[in-house]
Amino acid sequence: MRLETTTLATLQDKSEVKPGNIYPAKGGRKPGTDYWLVIAVSATGAHLIGFNKDGEPVSTASYLKSAMRERPVIGRVSIEGVMLK
Repeated sequence: MRLETTTLATLQDKSEVKPGNIYPAKGGRKPGTDYWLVIAVSATGAHLIGFNKDGEPVSTASYLKSAMRERPVIGRVSIEGVMLK
């Protein structure tokens, strides 16, 4: 048996980046950000709120959808009740 790895790349390119998806943070310039929640999307971008390990919002960012597809979706939440104060 062999795994057809070209299928994996195709699926990754087609995976939908949508509001409510939660992705792991990779580190970088925003220390303390452990998770990204997609709060809105545009034609090519994803707009995110960053949360620390305690679930507190600590940052915001925008990434290309293609960059978000490189990360695994680790959770999903409904954003209907999200209230920004």
